[in-house]
This record gives sequence, structure tokens and C-alpha cells, in this order.
Amino acid sequence: MSNNKKKIDMDAIDRRLLIELLRDARTSLRRLSEEMNVSPATLHNRLTRLVQEGMIRGFTALVDYTKLGYSLSAVIMAKVDGKHLVEFEREIANTDNIVAVYDVVGEYDVVLIAKFKNVEDLDNFLKQLLKNPKVERTYTSIVLNTVKEDPRVRV
Repeated sequence: MSNNKKKIDMDAIDRRLLIELLRDARTSLRRLSEEMNVSPATLHNRLTRLVQEGMIRGFTALVDYTKLGYSLSAVIMAKVDGKHLVEFEREIANTDNIVAVYDVVGEYDVVLIAKFKNVEDLDNFLKQLLKNPKVERTYTSIVLNTVKEDPRVRV
């Protein structure tokens, strides 16, 4: 993920294009151009610019992890040795079960959102995590019910 925090100027067309792509990234530019009364070439150029400027980082599917057998979600907070924090975050971000890594302030340094098939998988993951000399301690909460899980933010 880029650390480029530069704000990107967007007009009404860019915003509408982004909203429609958030709704369904498979929507054709031709259909959107008809709905928005903008030429397909204009939308293509706008989309290309939004990708080049990093506003759109990729196109992906929203997956129902429970249908893949990942019925257990966990929120794991980790206290990490400060001099190894960035290195730890990079390592853990490449771990299969991890879907989000947040660098936070407070009693813990990192919040991990993870998916597991069962409690045994979570237990094995936590034991491996605690073997890591960069990790001082963890605190784990198991998710009982998912009320909302959607990476899309209204723009």
C-alpha cells in the first residue's frame, strides 16, 4: 500500500464513476457512459487517471469467507518491540489468514483482522505469533456476529 497521502482532486463525474465502480466494478464503461451522459472515451480517461493517481488501487471481488470455510473471525491486538514494528507489520501482512493490518496508538501497536476455519487454526496461529521474538504480547477477541464487513466507504 502506498503511503502517498496526496489528496486527489475529483469532480462530479469522477465521484459518480467511483461510486458506480464501488457498487459493481464489473459495470461496463459503455453502460455507465449512457447512464451518466458522458462519452465512453471520457470515462476511460477518467478511470485511467484515477488508477494512475492511486485513487483506485485495483479491482477485486467481495468474498463471503464463510462460504470458503472461514467461519471464525478474530481481532488480534499485538504489542510489538518498537524497533521491529514496521518489519513485523510487513511480515504479518503477507500471512494468509490476515485480511487487515492496522498500525495504531494505545496499549497495543498493531490490530490484525484475521479469518480462520476453526478454533484450532486460530490457536495454532496465536501460538506461532507468540513465538515471534518481535511480539511482546497479544490480546484476541473472537467475533460472534458480523454486523457489517465491507471495505467500501461512501464517497
